[in-house]
Amino acid sequence: MIESAQPGQEPRTSKAIFVARQPIFDVKERIWAYELLFRSSGQAKTADVSLAEDDLATASVIADGFALAFNGMDKSRKAFINFPQRLLLDDTVYALPREICVVEVLETIVPTPGMIAALNNIKNHGYILALDDFVGQPGYEEVLQLADIVKVDVLGMDPARLREVSAGLRKYGCRLLAEKVEDRATYELTKQLGFSLFQGFFFSRPETMSGSKIPTPVMAKMRLLRALSGDDYDVRELARIISTDPSVSYRLLNFINSAAFSLRANIQSIGQALTLLGKQQIKQWFLAVIISDFDSSAKVQEAAYNSLQRARYLENMGKLYKSRLFPSETLFMLGLFSKLDVLLAQPMDKLLQNIPLDKDVEGALLSKPSPYWAWLSLVEDIEVGSWEDVFRFLDGRELDQQASATNYAEAIEWTQTLLRTKGGD
Repeated sequence: MIESAQPGQEPRTSKAIFVARQPIFDVKERIWAYELLFRSSGQAKTADVSLAEDDLATASVIADGFALAFNGMDKSRKAFINFPQRLLLDDTVYALPREICVVEVLETIVPTPGMIAALNNIKNHGYILALDDFVGQPGYEEVLQLADIVKVDVLGMDPARLREVSAGLRKYGCRLLAEKVEDRATYELTKQLGFSLFQGFFFSRPETMSGSKIPTPVMAKMRLLRALSGDDYDVRELARIISTDPSVSYRLLNFINSAAFSLRANIQSIGQALTLLGKQQIKQWFLAVIISDFDSSAKVQEAAYNSLQRARYLENMGKLYKSRLFPSETLFMLGLFSKLDVLLAQPMDKLLQNIPLDKDVEGALLSKPSPYWAWLSLVEDIEVGSWEDVFRFLDGRELDQQASATNYAEAIEWTQTLLRTKGGD
């Protein structure tokens, strides 16, 4: 995210790009795509890009935001991008690569002959078309004939109605995507009805399995988390642990040798790496490694990526806020552990019994009233594109939107740098 000038100020050289992403999964719970949610500036009134001053500016927002969200990511994954009516009628779509971009047609469009012609042209150029927020409403028959994917809003939809809507879509031969899936029952029903793509909170929240046990290797990592989450720990003991694990040693050296540190000479030993990093950064790096190693499934790896990005962004914002009430290192821990329940498929309250966290941080992680809850809500609002809430938080604490934008972009880069060193990937 990079921000534009406030009203009455001189224009800045950088333009605000607020971008969030939500994963879309296939039937095997692998990430098939992301939906990218853009905001052109802190002053725009909606979460889409339709209020930009002109088509060229809007195309720039989309192209730059696309690059920000997908820098260093797997290019085999698709990117769903919302296009309101005005942008579908010009050449904005063609700023993005057809191999990756899925043109998401908003339900607010009017399917006039001109619009249908524009959609035909976009499809003939090789783009995938998706119709957003379909709930069986009439008037979209011509759009449905062109759509490759139809996103059905299943939130609160009666099962009988869902069966009716999905049955009505079969004649179009389009792929069905269930959006706003919030529980396993809905997920299983949509699979039975022929849906092959899924999006929603169900994939961000674990299904609690009563009586399940944490595997022994994970318990060992939990013990490390417990040791590192305290205020004091033995650096020499940590160095010993790292030195006996070739994979972790390799990742540490790759990480510190990365461009992020701008070192004049390569690091040659674990001891040298730990000396240069410093005690606090050692702790944060090793915690991040543990988190990213919990599970290799797509669902868990997305949660790990998200946790690390949250941690870095909140740490940066804590440094910006400069309040002793919210130390940056504590905000880092808050973000890092915010999806621990997803990473381990265990109830959060059970997991936190093994980690000595600040009570206010623990309260926030358990969704209880806490001074830290607002900070966790901040990153959650960014991720779902609730931009009004994001700006309300920043403005209420006199935090500069430009700095927030820069911090978020840096958090993305930091996370990608860390994860690229994993196992030589």
